[in-house]
Amino acid sequence: MNIKEWPVVKRFFSEPTKEGEGVAVNNHSLSIVQDWGKDASYKNYALNVCIGRIVNALALCDFQTYEKKKMVRKENWWLFNYEPNRNQNKVDFLYDIVYRMIYNYEDGALIVQSDDGQLIVAEDFTIDRRSYQSTIYKNILLPGGYTIDRSYKEEDVFHFKLNNGEVKKIIDSIYEDYGKLIAGTIRNYNRGNAFKLKLLIDAAFEQFKTKAIEHEDGTVTTEYDEILDEMFTDRYKAIFSDKDSLTPFETGLSVEKIETTHGNTKSGAVTTRDITSTFEDVLHQAADALSIPRGIIKGDVADNEGLNRKFIDDAIRPIAMIFQVEINRKYYGKKRVLGGTKLKVQTNVIYTHDPVAFANAAEAYLRIGVYSPNDILLKLGEEPIDEPWANEYYVTKNYQQAKEAEKEVKAAVKKLMGAMKFEGRWDDEK
Repeated sequence: MNIKEWPVVKRFFSEPTKEGEGVAVNNHSLSIVQDWGKDASYKNYALNVCIGRIVNALALCDFQTYEKKKMVRKENWWLFNYEPNRNQNKVDFLYDIVYRMIYNYEDGALIVQSDDGQLIVAEDFTIDRRSYQSTIYKNILLPGGYTIDRSYKEEDVFHFKLNNGEVKKIIDSIYEDYGKLIAGTIRNYNRGNAFKLKLLIDAAFEQFKTKAIEHEDGTVTTEYDEILDEMFTDRYKAIFSDKDSLTPFETGLSVEKIETTHGNTKSGAVTTRDITSTFEDVLHQAADALSIPRGIIKGDVADNEGLNRKFIDDAIRPIAMIFQVEINRKYYGKKRVLGGTKLKVQTNVIYTHDPVAFANAAEAYLRIGVYSPNDILLKLGEEPIDEPWANEYYVTKNYQQAKEAEKEVKAAVKKLMGAMKFEGRWDDEK
């Protein structure tokens, strides 16, 4: 019997079950053709690492609320800083928004407000875009499978969308190539480190071809075929097992290990280095698309301060500004914002988490009248002091106006001259 007719081989080389996989068989050769495909989990992991970095930084921002140019902490402050809705806190809420801004790059994230003031991130929606009239949002699906029957106008919802709406599209395009490369690298690693054996058949085993076996379905095989079938289906399981085993062999059969020397190290051993390097490329591409420094993604500690500043300036502040502008124009409106009633997303509090590092800057801000003592405490995440002097602003004499300084100098000189004249050391002629 030809090897192609062995029952175990026929089962192994069956008809293709997936698109791009199968076998090519002719009278002279038998080869396997398989599409390695791509695993989207690596791309999703890279994107979620970036999303996590962004949300962690945004969660440290202070969503300050103002009434007539004075900062206040009322219902709106609680809504944006602690509880946007009864089922989510600030961090969960921000994660939902950023996630949908990136994954739903064409439409962004939609937030609707319930009748009792809760802010809820929509899971799905359709947009009817208009040019001279308000855009309409409809078929809005909320968490829990709840569908809103009504439609919303542009001014009735928050619609957050990345300035670079093509981020996810670019990453998808890059991953078309890298996805297959990662899958192939993993397969090469598995192949290079797999335990491979070859079955040696010599002439002594040919005697089993003379013993025919008739099956109930009418087919006839030989004991030669049955033994080989059992070898591939049962006995090799014991050989490849990591447990102790005893496997019998008929006369004329033996097993020998196949030695492999290819690899990515000098010794020929195959390691996970190629897999890691290839995946890092995907991670770096995702970070670059979202303006996140690669050192932030990798957790580098060298020049940590410089990396953090670049990360906040390039990745966090633009998203914070998207939130601030959209909330102010929709929630507060033009008239109230011009009157000083508004929301301000403070990203600079991310820099002030270390009191020692902020000490010199705080002292400088205090003496030039930029911050009051309570302002500095708020920047540090501390509670303000309930004292009138803590809300006062101070300016040292070193920073007074030149005209004021000139007056003080003239007065001092005049006073000095009067004192010297009184002591007889100065007269008008001198």
